[in-house]
Amino acid sequence: MIVSQGSSPDLSAKVVCVSHLKDVDGCICAALVRCATKSNFLLTDYGHINECLRNIQKNYDLVYICDLGINEILLEEFVRIKQFAKLTYIDHHHLDGYLSERLEEMGVEVVHDLRECASVLTFNFLNKFLPRESGLLASFAAFSDRMENGPIAKRLIERYDRDFILFETMLLSYALERADVGLKRRVVHHLSELEYPHQIEGVTELALEQANRIIILRRELPNNATKLDNVAYVETREDSPGTIANLLLDVCEANIGIGYHTNQQKQTSDLSIRGRSNLTINLGRVTSQLAEKLGGFGGGHPRASGARIPTSALKKFIQALVHQTK
Repeated sequence: MIVSQGSSPDLSAKVVCVSHLKDVDGCICAALVRCATKSNFLLTDYGHINECLRNIQKNYDLVYICDLGINEILLEEFVRIKQFAKLTYIDHHHLDGYLSERLEEMGVEVVHDLRECASVLTFNFLNKFLPRESGLLASFAAFSDRMENGPIAKRLIERYDRDFILFETMLLSYALERADVGLKRRVVHHLSELEYPHQIEGVTELALEQANRIIILRRELPNNATKLDNVAYVETREDSPGTIANLLLDVCEANIGIGYHTNQQKQTSDLSIRGRSNLTINLGRVTSQLAEKLGGFGGGHPRASGARIPTSALKKFIQALVHQTK
């Protein structure tokens, strides 16, 4: 389901965009909305999204929620926000049919397509109110999310020099892996002003740090990871679980890689899961189902997903995922 073009933004309205802070796609969604509407923005992850949405009160007239999959718990916050603000939901994760129906019944403006990254959908939705160069930002997100072959993305990317897109995407992606929330907010601000990643102070240096870190990880991971059938997994403390999951596919010759971080105080584990292109299962759908059964939540794309589950259920989750792939 795609809403192709948004209505004209009311620049006198108080607008906020809530978007995913973990990667290029979420950050660029926030930058594009800010560029088009001069909005405030909040960056969050799945572990803090409930708290983030609860902080949105009646001082806002228009709320954009981008690149964040929803479930029934989050839907309750949508219902509350819709009582005082217009709500636009832009996403590309798996969306259950009953949730889609509920959003429609509530009058939420939904922009959703599994074939595109959220930034491309955001750019397409707000295209009339964005400068042409902002399409480059959406192109960065498409390549970073490995969704450059989406029907809208392909037409968009053809406008620009491919090598330049790849260069800027790599810098931004690597830098965000090492950036804290404060720096990510600053990067979003500069991107919304149509500065290129290499022009933003600190981005190039962080990207080089990450490149050197990956060289180290490639040597260390084969000795530290556990492999169960065709699933390799390892706990990480300082590195991005998503980076680890991707590397495990290579260095452990696995079909599925899982990087996870455990919060000892809350006794929860955050998992990033990546799969090869020959997977016969949809990781996003399977992750959502398994996590919910084990008292957590999750979701994502066919070859990339994430979850937060009780740490006590970690082994059961991995074993169940192995079983799903047989």
